[in-house]
Amino acid sequence: MLEKVLVLTDGSEHSDKATSFSAKLFKGSSCKVTLLIVVEEPAYPVMTDGLTPPVTTLIPYEEIREELLQYAEKVLSRCEAPLREAGLEVEKKVRFGHPVGEILKEMEEGAYEMIVAGSKGRHAVGDIILGSVSTRLTHHASCPILLVR
Repeated sequence: MLEKVLVLTDGSEHSDKATSFSAKLFKGSSCKVTLLIVVEEPAYPVMTDGLTPPVTTLIPYEEIREELLQYAEKVLSRCEAPLREAGLEVEKKVRFGHPVGEILKEMEEGAYEMIVAGSKGRHAVGDIILGSVSTRLTHHASCPILLVR
C-alpha cells in the first residue's frame, strides 16, 4: 500500500471529488496524505510607451497575500474533513507561484508515491486554451497520477 500521497485542491468541484475519492480509497490504511493548494500570484498587463507590447507585472503582493492565504486555508480546512473522518493522517500545505511548477517541486521535495487531482480545475476556459494543470502534470510528474472526474 502507498505510504505518502499528495492530494491537490483548488476549491473546485472536481478537486472536492478527488479529495472525497482519496478518503474512500485510503480509508483504514496508514497512508499519510498531504493536501496541497497552490495560490497563483495574480498579474496584470501594464502598458509601456504604447509602442511596445504590454509587460506582465505582479500586483503589489503584500496587499492581497493575506487574503489569498486566508482563502487557501479555508479551502484546505474544508477538504481536510473527509480525509480525517476516514482516519487518515493529513498535513496541509499552501504554496505560492505557478501551479504546475509548485506541484512538481512539492512532489520532488516530499518524495510522494502518487498524486491525486481533479480532472478539471477552477479555470475551465483557460484549460481549453492553455492546457490544464492536470494534463501538464501527466507529462512532467515522476510518480503516478490519479485523475478523478
